[in-house]
Amino acid sequence: FFFFNDTATTEIYTEQIVGSVRCVQETDMDPYERSKIADALRSQKFKIGEHIVREGEKGDTFFFVESGEAIATKRRSNGNEDIVYEYKAGDYFGELALLRDMPRAASIVAKSDLSVVSLDRNAFLR
Repeated sequence: FFFFNDTATTEIYTEQIVGSVRCVQETDMDPYERSKIADALRSQKFKIGEHIVREGEKGDTFFFVESGEAIATKRRSNGNEDIVYEYKAGDYFGELALLRDMPRAASIVAKSDLSVVSLDRNAFLR
């Protein structure tokens, strides 16, 4: 899924992604466990205006922004949406979805062409 010249570089990169996530840092996960998670990451691309997740839907996937930008919006009671956060390369969202079975608290929409890597709960729990 990544376009690096060698497998070792890809492994280092994906392990850095996993290691940078706060909910992973707060565990006593060893390097082997982190590498198993890194192996389960999936690369995805979204176009400007595409929804990555929608507020209220079931949340079971974590996303790490590789490149591009996205916005988080929350719907108000009058139906309007407010931008509550902007994501850029290196940011991540949905980490709580790996740990809890809760609906999405906000919608995430690509503000530009967006590349993410994702990890779903099933892969995380393996």
